[in-house]
Amino acid sequence: MKIIEWHIHPDVKAYTTTRQLGDISLNNNDKQAVLRHRQELASLIGSDLQHMVAPRQTHSTNLRQVFLKDGGTNMLYQSEVLQDVDATYTKDKDLFLLSFHADCTPVLVYCADQKIACAIHSGWLGTVRQIVDKTIRYLVEKENCQPKNMYCLIGPCISNKHLEVQEDVITQVKAMNFDTSPFYQKTDEIHYLLDNKGLNRQQLLNLGVLEKNIQVSDYCTVENNDLFFSHRKNRDGTRNVTLIKIK
Repeated sequence: MKIIEWHIHPDVKAYTTTRQLGDISLNNNDKQAVLRHRQELASLIGSDLQHMVAPRQTHSTNLRQVFLKDGGTNMLYQSEVLQDVDATYTKDKDLFLLSFHADCTPVLVYCADQKIACAIHSGWLGTVRQIVDKTIRYLVEKENCQPKNMYCLIGPCISNKHLEVQEDVITQVKAMNFDTSPFYQKTDEIHYLLDNKGLNRQQLLNLGVLEKNIQVSDYCTVENNDLFFSHRKNRDGTRNVTLIKIK
């Protein structure tokens, strides 16, 4: 299985790549292999690299609108375009938005009322900075999207069984704008287990996204390392990608 297809809403196509397809993140020194993997992905999903947009993720909370004219950005080579961007959205059809991840949490959003697709990258740092909260608020305030009309996927990432952090991270988790105590568990004097999927799901719920419209993947990139790349397991720069487009 080279890709997994998600059924978020009839108006969109959404997928996550697997290890079988190969690394497509451009972190790999073998750039030609990466490009072959990207071209194979495009073929599998009936698209091409000129209809894909990849941001330069840095664990920021920055959101950018992209357009069909932006297709191909950071797909054949990396550029400074979309630098420090961890969330993109579009109103244009047939443009895939990519989110790279290897343990970090990909979050896809489709706003059915305004026909807007959005792809968010939220590692623990993006989560404590509340990129999901900020993105949803922007879509509501600036694009007139209604949370009750949003359909979301929280994709494959590291599970709470394996996301071990220390007090410095938990201090930031506690500073988020809601009660986060259900989402971490102390395991010894200095270590905690953190539920990144749960924190992102709660941000969606807090802003009015309906529980029935939030799909949470059961996959863990550590436990299912035969299927997905994992930074904590592999530490080699390899990445999965989760992507969405409006049909």
